[in-house]
Amino acid sequence: MSIVGKWTFHFSWGCNGVYTQDTVTFDSNGTFLDSFGGQGNWVEDPGMMELQYNPPSRTNYSGNVQGSAMVGISTTFSGLNGCWYAIKEGAQTFARTERAPTHEMSGAESHS
Repeated sequence: MSIVGKWTFHFSWGCNGVYTQDTVTFDSNGTFLDSFGGQGNWVEDPGMMELQYNPPSRTNYSGNVQGSAMVGISTTFSGLNGCWYAIKEGAQTFARTERAPTHEMSGAESHS
């Protein structure tokens, strides 16, 4: 599956769990544009992708692609590092549901 199309990126500088959201559109000519006006070039190898923003930032994102999801790491030449994940537009997603914990008794436990 090609990454061409629109993706919602969630990125966290410092991998601190605080994510910022951005929409990135990948064009079939190897370029991309994000919703903040940033742009650059991308390449894809089966199961892997890398994108790099144009100067002056040259921020780099690389990661794994699995169907309509991507996950990876990011870095800048000024020393920032981060984590990110992305979901392709139109992908079916499910909200996390809370479940009550299950407590199964094993045969090794004694019963009074």
